[in-house]
Amino acid sequence: MQCFGIHYTFGMERFHPLAADTDAPPEELALAQGECALALGRLDGLLAGLTDTEKRLFCVGLLREVLLSALAQAGFADAEHQFNAWFAGLDRGPQETPLTACSAYAVVRALLGGLSHHPWEPLADAAQTIALAARFGADRPMQAEDALADDAIGRALTLMEQAGADDEPPLPFAGLARLNALLRADPLFAPLERAVQIRSLGNRAVAIEQAAPRTPLWAADASLGRLLTACGAWQLDLPCPGVMTAETLQPQLWPGERALVSARTLHATTTRLAELVAKARKRAALMREQLGHLRSSARAPQVWILLAGFAPLGLDQMTSACGISRRGTYAIGDALVAARMARRETVKGKVLLVAEEPRRDWQPASLDQATALPRAALAEFDAAMTDIDQLLARTSGPG
Repeated sequence: MQCFGIHYTFGMERFHPLAADTDAPPEELALAQGECALALGRLDGLLAGLTDTEKRLFCVGLLREVLLSALAQAGFADAEHQFNAWFAGLDRGPQETPLTACSAYAVVRALLGGLSHHPWEPLADAAQTIALAARFGADRPMQAEDALADDAIGRALTLMEQAGADDEPPLPFAGLARLNALLRADPLFAPLERAVQIRSLGNRAVAIEQAAPRTPLWAADASLGRLLTACGAWQLDLPCPGVMTAETLQPQLWPGERALVSARTLHATTTRLAELVAKARKRAALMREQLGHLRSSARAPQVWILLAGFAPLGLDQMTSACGISRRGTYAIGDALVAARMARRETVKGKVLLVAEEPRRDWQPASLDQATALPRAALAEFDAAMTDIDQLLARTSGPG
């Protein structure tokens, strides 16, 4: 009987080319860690200088990045393609495969639930708002497998505390080394071996080697900020999407190689977060130009922050997330469309409001005709909401 090895490596994380007979050169490791430390400090400084609006824009963008990265790491290859429609309740969730240990719904529910209690108030508020707007698995009952995602979050927090240490320099690299060792030894997070199945094809036995199921390293990404703040590298405990990978935990790597991979993945994630800060600032400047005449508690800016930073919204989602009446959603939609900050799309019979970002150098042909109308509509709606707030304040008194 003949045996053939057929390798199916879809979704597998590639084996890192650094795995070799000798460890990584110290000079190369020092350079990678230095660049990483510089990026960490730069991001820390950028975050400290954000305005309230920039913080909200950054946080909703960060949450989208966290959810998409977690779904991809968990083995949902079509997560990005399905995400917007799934969030609006218009289509199925990302497709489960043999690589996925729990449902996509369980992953997003666990992450939003945990981040809703985050110590940084803007991030907690953003997670709570998105959880209210989300139509993820709206008609899906809880299943036993969903507990795995919650367990992963709790276990990751425990490992972060164990990896921390006192009296260390404000650099995360020693803590990352300890964390990698803890993750490799933990049965929940350690990379699994490839699965081999023997199938009969006629008179031959065929060995089919498939990628192993993914372990929930996305939970470690969500909690990694605790380790970075504990050592003093960051002031804010932020999720770090994409830092922890099965590649980093491969047993074949030398200690220096592992440290090199960890520094590079952390550097890459920190760079992406800095890019989110830049986007938040650009969008906040656009909001000041187009919506700056409104009061700070106006609903239109709140809606556009979600549209621009996270995903398109249906009218029912706007009502749930922002406390807007059905009639109010039409007024906000009309005003944002007239201001060229959003457009309407109909998907499967449901109207979605989709963000647009007009060019900064765009000027309407006539300010009286093109700008006065959206500004007047927004101001009229804003004044009506003020009257309602005042009426509620008077009627809620003891008299």
